Amino acid sequence: MPENPTTLSPHSIISALIGVLFVVVLQAFAAPVPVFRFLLPAFIIYLGAVTAYNHWFLREGTAYNIWTLVRPGLFILGWFGLYFIIPNTGWRGVFLLLAAAVIYFMERLLGNQGEQLVFNETLIISFAGFMTLTALSHYYLIPGTAYLAAVFVWTAAVARSSYELTPVSSRAKWINSICLAFVMAELFWACSFLPLHYSALGLLMFNTFYCAWTLCYHFLYNHLTAKKIQYHVVLSLLFTALILAVTPWRILQ
Repeated sequence: MPENPTTLSPHSIISALIGVLFVVVLQAFAAPVPVFRFLLPAFIIYLGAVTAYNHWFLREGTAYNIWTLVRPGLFILGWFGLYFIIPNTGWRGVFLLLAAAVIYFMERLLGNQGEQLVFNETLIISFAGFMTLTALSHYYLIPGTAYLAAVFVWTAAVARSSYELTPVSSRAKWINSICLAFVMAELFWACSFLPLHYSALGLLMFNTFYCAWTLCYHFLYNHLTAKKIQYHVVLSLLFTALILAVTPWRILQ
């Protein structure tokens, strides 16, 4: 069950172990060169074990629901993807140290239903997912429908898990999540025609998701106002203009 973050408990020790094991799995099978035939099974076992523990921990408390369980898995999966788009070995090491700390705090606060915590987790998960998917589409030429399906599923899962506490029906949460997933899948398809680096495309995807999801989030809480719409739309447009202004354009071969 959710605990006082200032106290040391078995859950805090296990949370630290989960963060350390994330580093161990990647260092053992992805440094200096990823050996995917060992890395992927090891990571799947690690993620499955973490999910099983989270399921038990949430069941012991009063905060269990399927989306509270899904969100940590998406979080870890997103950080796993980010690791492979860092080109420098030194920065990968720094990233792993940061990942261990962030995963520890995420696990330590498992079951915490604070609105700000859910908000921040959603932004981190969406950023990691979109950056990873745009990078994969750049390096691996598999059918585009597979990427569109991945974007759709990722967006729908991230959005739906973030809406669990909103005071609306489950049907409304699903409709909102699916509509947002369709928007992001179409945007991903449109971005694939732009002669930009995948990092710029990932930022454009994240920026659009942030704007649309934030407005939907306020709407479901019945807090949406004209000023909030204006603020987030203008902020998103300015950030989009900045990305396009500083990103080199190249002709597709």
